Amino acid sequence: MTDVVGQKRSFVEKQCYAASVDNLSSTFQTFMSERQQELKTLRPELTADNYEQLNYALEHFSTYWSQLRNERDHACELHAQCEYIWLKNKGMKQFDQDYCAGTGFEYSVSRAKMINFFSDIERLQLQREAQ
Repeated sequence: MTDVVGQKRSFVEKQCYAASVDNLSSTFQTFMSERQQELKTLRPELTADNYEQLNYALEHFSTYWSQLRNERDHACELHAQCEYIWLKNKGMKQFDQDYCAGTGFEYSVSRAKMINFFSDIERLQLQREAQ
């Protein structure tokens, strides 16, 4: 039984924690660090309230990214577990090809949310107001 659990865990790891997702998160963290640095550079030109608002907004973006990442990971794990069960039980009638359709959709939606958020956040720029 332990071997089956290990095989399933290995299958889920391979399916859900590929380098591409880690690269996207790494790129996001680098991007947010650059925005934080820009904000620090602009600090002398900002009021204390404005600085706090911008800093809070940047922190909120990072928190939301974390939530999206967790949602994506959870959906991927559910989908991968379903795929594993389907692959192991192909001969059984109750496991037809649409068996994992719902979990696949949830996984696709969570990935799309991450990509859309990242695309939107990429356009974020801190700019000085023309005087």
